[in-house]
Amino acid sequence: MLATLLLSFGARRANAELGRDLELARASLAEGGRVEVQRLRLLERGDITPVVLPPWALDSELADCTSLLFLAPVPTQFMVHLHPFPGLPSQILSSAGALQITRCGRERATLLGVALEMRSPRAVVHTLVAMGQEPPPALALTLPERDPGAAAPAGDPGPAPARESLAQRLRRFDEASRNAGATDVEVALLPSGGYVRLALAPGCHRLLASGPDAAPSYVLLLSDNDAEKAERLAPSEAGDVTREICTARERRVLLSLEVGSLEAERKLAVAHFPLPAGLPERFGPELAARLLAALGGSMAPQKLGSLVSASLGAQGHTPLPRPLLPQTCYVAAAIGVHGSLQTLSLGARVGARNFEATSAGTQPGPHIGFCTGRSGRVDIDVEARGLGLAWLFTLFQLAPARPETNR
Repeated sequence: MLATLLLSFGARRANAELGRDLELARASLAEGGRVEVQRLRLLERGDITPVVLPPWALDSELADCTSLLFLAPVPTQFMVHLHPFPGLPSQILSSAGALQITRCGRERATLLGVALEMRSPRAVVHTLVAMGQEPPPALALTLPERDPGAAAPAGDPGPAPARESLAQRLRRFDEASRNAGATDVEVALLPSGGYVRLALAPGCHRLLASGPDAAPSYVLLLSDNDAEKAERLAPSEAGDVTREICTARERRVLLSLEVGSLEAERKLAVAHFPLPAGLPERFGPELAARLLAALGGSMAPQKLGSLVSASLGAQGHTPLPRPLLPQTCYVAAAIGVHGSLQTLSLGARVGARNFEATSAGTQPGPHIGFCTGRSGRVDIDVEARGLGLAWLFTLFQLAPARPETNR
């Protein structure tokens, strides 16, 4: 009983401190001009949600600077992703559950695409948007107790562990691929001169190019038979190149090396995964391949159920209400069809639970899985930002939910 009372008191105290910090921060931002509190965001670890600014926040005629303030309980850790801009970071980590970002003039273009990523198990994040002619006071001055102080220098991690031999790495790749559902794994020599031709059947194909530790650096060139310009794949620090290719039709690709004059033994391992059963063909092979990549590529469900819904949409926020079967599991995915994509987000609310996923730029589209409750009610929405954008949403039924899923 005493422990319960102490926990309740601690929770009330933490909420009171967070409310006080929110009021102090709002008052500080309001001194410079307009400030507005956005909707609360309850996020779980790994969730990424877009932050859409109101139209006035980027109006250069009203003020020159725009500020974003994210505030959560002190132990919370999250990251904010911004639209790339020369000389400015595109990813910023929070400190002591808070983060303040200000951009002025042309640099406000970074705020055209903002996404919030949760690193802690679960937390509510408050968001404030403000405008002013000058940047607001630093967050450490407004909320000094949120200032963590100077960061400690990085410690010595010790010597790196010995790397496995090339044969062991290839064997580990073979075992991991077959355990993940690969139907076949083939290994070929990557010559320093010439090329390797691969005939890829419909499905996903994992590629691993590697060589001995003492081998000189190289670049792997990937192209179709009729392509004039090859895709350049640079190796990691360990000297490995990994790539996954998903296709809905037979495809022939060429692989070659860009190296110096030194010879070295390099191997190419390719794991082949079949198309998931039930992947729709009506959208054509190109969109089917994008949809397969969005569903997880080689990690996608091996069998998809019936296609419950397919919708096309454009830029902005689009709700997609649809009655679904109660206590049934589904998987949804969204892909870009046309235009220049900045961010594409997919969300579903089932009772008190939220499911969200976001992709940016050239990444595969987002996908989410969820199970309905006893009512079957689900609120699904797509949020798209970009130029001349069109997207495709698909919803597949998988199987009845386990009884414990909806308790």
